[in-house]
Amino acid sequence: MPKASTISEEQISSDFGKLSKERKKEVADFISYLKIREEIEATKEVIRDHDLLESITRGDEDFRAGRFKKWSEVKEDV
Repeated sequence: MPKASTISEEQISSDFGKLSKERKKEVADFISYLKIREEIEATKEVIRDHDLLESITRGDEDFRAGRFKKWSEVKEDV
């Protein structure tokens, strides 16, 4: 199997600039798709971690019940 070639952000930007308007739209759409896919994968990871999900749920309940401190109060102690 051939080695994956390394490409710099500068090369990507340069290549992107040479594309037609239609191809740039396709690239933008694909980037949007990849971004959403990463967000979904991250969400699934959190959901699979039952302890983390439980902690988030408790924090949300605490916030709704008014059990929280304002950042301005907390940062004074930091």
